[in-house]
Amino acid sequence: MWFKVLKQALKVGLIEGRHSMPVDEYIFETLPREGSLADKIPKLTEKASEWIASKGNVKIDLYVTGMTPVLTAFLRAWGNQTGLSLLHFDASTNDYWREEWK
Repeated sequence: MWFKVLKQALKVGLIEGRHSMPVDEYIFETLPREGSLADKIPKLTEKASEWIASKGNVKIDLYVTGMTPVLTAFLRAWGNQTGLSLLHFDASTNDYWREEWK
C-alpha cells in the first residue's frame, strides 16, 4: 500500500530573542545596528534569501511579531514561491491566526 507523505511545515521566527514563540528556529540571530533602516532592508533581504535557499523546497510557518521592515525584507526574498503561511499573534485569544501567503 502506498502512502502520501505530508511535509510538516518548518516553524520559524524572524528574530531570535525578541519574543517567545513556538518555533524550530529563527532566520535572524540579531539585526544590523549600523546604518539607517533604508540601508538595512537590502542586507536583511540578502540574508533572508540565503536562509530560504538553504532550506530547499520546504513549507514555512513564519511567526510574525512586529518589526515590519524585517518581515518586508523576508517577503521580498520569498517572492512568488508557494508554501508560506504567516502566523499573527492575536492578543484577544492569546493565540496565533494563520494567513496563507500567495
